[in-house]
Amino acid sequence: MSDANPSCVLAVALFERVFGKTAYAHLCVTNAMASDLRGSWGVRYLWTRLLADPQFSSLRVVLPDSRQDAADTLLTSRQKGGTVALRKDRPMLVVSSTSWTADEDFSILLEALAIYDTAAAAHLPPVVALVTGKGPLRGFFEAEVAKLSLSRVKIVTAWLSAEDYPLVLGSADLGVSLHTSSSGLDLPMKVVDMLGCGTPVCAFRFSCIDELVDGQNGLVFGNASELALQIQDLAGQLGRLDGRYGQLLQGAAQFRETDWDANYTRALELFK
Repeated sequence: MSDANPSCVLAVALFERVFGKTAYAHLCVTNAMASDLRGSWGVRYLWTRLLADPQFSSLRVVLPDSRQDAADTLLTSRQKGGTVALRKDRPMLVVSSTSWTADEDFSILLEALAIYDTAAAAHLPPVVALVTGKGPLRGFFEAEVAKLSLSRVKIVTAWLSAEDYPLVLGSADLGVSLHTSSSGLDLPMKVVDMLGCGTPVCAFRFSCIDELVDGQNGLVFGNASELALQIQDLAGQLGRLDGRYGQLLQGAAQFRETDWDANYTRALELFK
């Protein structure tokens, strides 16, 4: 809206402020948005619902089909008898998705990964960080990555298809969101995608992110140092169900228990 005609913006705001009060009901993505509309605009009949994408409802770690004659991968190896298992020496797979705009500060992720590369002890796994998406700043990010000299961290970018995106999220050990809300009233759908695939999340801290990332399914950070410490802590617990990482896995799994159909059924009450 920064390039929009000011008169047009004013007219739309006035229209919403006047006629918003007359609507039968309003669906809000956060409680913060509902409170703002109620207090600032006098809007009533507010419903707060967060709908998860149904296509991600049944995914988690995806292993190659043991019936296929596939070679070993970065994350998996073929066992005797043809079964496939996660490698004991595998790296930690960290995934972040973006539209590559100035709304997200990816220097935070780069700095955090550089800190991990320097500080990570020998017992911590190497990290592969995959950043997926298309947008104007992708080239700039890749140029910044090329300037780094990292030994225990590999950073790659990719554009994933709609079919591959949930598969990669479901195979990741950790999702990272750098989304910041200009209004402080909305939530990043990429975090919904990650949690919907059962993947714990580290998300940048802003006013209402705790409505989605609650400390049970993920952690929040405010700078690169905090993110680096979180990655180090979780990387040391891969493969274990006890401890902090195991708790976050369980929390992400619980998030998936309320699927699209359940949310739709509740929202359907509005139209009865």
